[in-house]
Amino acid sequence: MQIECCTEEHIEICASLLSQVYAEPEYGENWKDTDACSYLKRFYKIEPTGCFVAIKNKEIIGAIFSYSYPWQAETLIYIQELFVSVKYRNMGIAKSLLNSLGNGKTVRAWLVANDNTSASGFYKKMGFKKNSSYKLNSGQINT
Repeated sequence: MQIECCTEEHIEICASLLSQVYAEPEYGENWKDTDACSYLKRFYKIEPTGCFVAIKNKEIIGAIFSYSYPWQAETLIYIQELFVSVKYRNMGIAKSLLNSLGNGKTVRAWLVANDNTSASGFYKKMGFKKNSSYKLNSGQINT
């Protein structure tokens, strides 16, 4: 398995994988590949250097999409998506993708993860903690 920089040519395959991963019972989401492709392209365009794919036997088996921004006296990395094919989980692939961020330096990262998924457990295992200062708020905007 190798980690490579994501390219525009990888996006459609990544979108299909994202759709498959999020269709799994723990998420139960229904992504159309075209919507997933538009979604990933949007984040790829923000910062292509924050996007990586895991490849095994010429097949994309996982990906991470992130972007960075200045925050006070440091740079934060926001992880938008990290996903790995179900058949390749628990093999260190997500950890390798996560470690591809920061160009070998220790960096601070933020993300949103559903508490009721294996992803939440993975992030806890990797040392991520809930931030008591910030809370995710959601709602509708009526125009």
